[in-house]
Amino acid sequence: MKKFTTYITEEKNVHMEHLEDSVLNFGVKGARSAINYLQSLRDMLSGNVDSGVNTTVKWDGAPAIFAGIDPTDGNFFVAKKGIFNKNPKIYKTDKEIDADLSGDLADKFKLALKHLPSLGIDGVVQGDFLYSKDTLNTDTIDGEKVVTFHPNTIVYAVPFNSDLGRTIRRSSIGIVWHTTYTGNDFESMKASFGKDISSKLKNTKEVWHTDATYRDVSGKATMTE
Repeated sequence: MKKFTTYITEEKNVHMEHLEDSVLNFGVKGARSAINYLQSLRDMLSGNVDSGVNTTVKWDGAPAIFAGIDPTDGNFFVAKKGIFNKNPKIYKTDKEIDADLSGDLADKFKLALKHLPSLGIDGVVQGDFLYSKDTLNTDTIDGEKVVTFHPNTIVYAVPFNSDLGRTIRRSSIGIVWHTTYTGNDFESMKASFGKDISSKLKNTKEVWHTDATYRDVSGKATMTE
């Protein structure tokens, strides 16, 4: 008989679970693990941590995009979560995108297919689409001019004339990476979470990219009461 925790565990990152799900997935052991993690995170943010804490940031992008090199033929592709179907649904041309998608979704995947190959992706990575140039807006928050993008529920704002703000305004798309995959075919690929992905990719004018790894932003951002 299968255990419940075995049944709901996924090797592919088609759904990201929350910390509190550890209680449902692993019972008392999961609850203790969640508490220990939160205590370690508290210590890190207060400057009292004894050792490094593996922390990632939950970005609110959409849609999820898989991109990289098809291990079966060496060609670049982009894909939705259908990449892990028995017959993987991947896109290598605009024609293939138009045959399966439409409207805004098709436009985003065409932009990804056009610009992401320049990053030099080795293998397969998964991320979330944050913006295209036509979805960037300008606003004023607390008297400061900012550039904003609204990929899903959360609106992100960056000071308009900051280095990051200028980089974003010059780019054609923005994307955040959070998972890498290895394997000889899509069906058997294994996922690795919380990796430092962005620093291993090329930087181009057309694509602003980052990853979900938490970075020390002392002097640039503070966490006050």
